[in-house]
Amino acid sequence: MTLIEVLLAMVVLGMGFLALAALQVQALQATDSALRTTQAAYAEQER
Repeated sequence: MTLIEVLLAMVVLGMGFLALAALQVQALQATDSALRTTQAAYAEQER
């Protein structure tokens, strides 16, 4: 492999890792939203 191929592969892998990081952030936000919804539902039932 040439240096250009290695650099290109690193760029592609880096973009993939950034996409995975973005998905992780979205998953954490969805989890937090679900937790808040569940807590609100329990609080409403206790009234």
